[in-house]
Amino acid sequence: MKAAELRDEIVADSLSLAWDQWSQLGLSGAAPPQREERAADPEALLLFTLEVGRNDPRLFDEVLDWLALNEQLLSVQRLRNLCVDPTDNALVNAALWSSIRAGQRRGGAPGGAAAPTRLEPLFPMIATPAGELDGAFAGAGFARTPVRRSGKSQPPRLLDPICFALRLRRLLGVGVRAEVVRALLTIRAPRLSGKVITASAAFAQRNVREGLTQLREAGVIDAVELADDRHYAIHHAEWAALLGLDTPYLPFHFDWIPTYRALTAIVRWLQRPGLDDLTPYLLASQARTLVDELSTDIAHAGVPLGMFTALGPDFWDDFAAIARMLAGKARRSR
Repeated sequence: MKAAELRDEIVADSLSLAWDQWSQLGLSGAAPPQREERAADPEALLLFTLEVGRNDPRLFDEVLDWLALNEQLLSVQRLRNLCVDPTDNALVNAALWSSIRAGQRRGGAPGGAAAPTRLEPLFPMIATPAGELDGAFAGAGFARTPVRRSGKSQPPRLLDPICFALRLRRLLGVGVRAEVVRALLTIRAPRLSGKVITASAAFAQRNVREGLTQLREAGVIDAVELADDRHYAIHHAEWAALLGLDTPYLPFHFDWIPTYRALTAIVRWLQRPGLDDLTPYLLASQARTLVDELSTDIAHAGVPLGMFTALGPDFWDDFAAIARMLAGKARRSR
């Protein structure tokens, strides 16, 4: 299989995943036939979509429309914490400023640096616009026509399992406590370490520690010292009753942050020009280097890397299988 063929396959799977998730969060689009029972991670999903959506202008702009309507449900700080490189930061800056402007809210322009003099197309499959450009995206280094809201997005249905994180934010506010409670309620374990909770919450360790302390002082979580870490537990049945749910029907957890991060990196790598011009050995070698860099994230997504042991050019087939399995894990609905 050529790199271009694998690229098209993984991009298509990633776009389908994004559409499935967003359409159940209030974005205008056909909902998947099976309801998602896993709680979404809104910021991780948005960051993922800002990259893969560059291959689908309609998805990209519908997400901006959703953001203009529902931006108050998102944590800008958490979104920025999830950015891993300048491209992530540039896309986030442009999307946030675009949503502020489209929603007719007041706010300052993103960042403080001067606009880049050279722009890259936001949508690579579309020629760089010759006419008016969108100011928010041009300021972040991307060329595209001005954003126009479709006005089709709806507020999320907060009682749906996929919207669980957003529902907790309505209850506890947009901040670290809502993320801590989400992790404790959705990860099926008697107790969680502070390290696990911090990774899921995606806030600074000191902020998570402070949130855990506040919740413990309020008497809604318990703490116990185990080994070198403090572990925390929550009374699932009591919280389920508060939320009008039976305990078995609390939404499930999935490691969206590492999964989206790995998928984004793979999509970006597959879209690099010239991959199909490499020799089979160099192509497989670069793919192996990428998998090594992403190994922790891929493992957290549930892909067993130990089963992929091919050497030399044969690793290309293993890489294709890893990318497919990663996308499949993300699209699986319980």
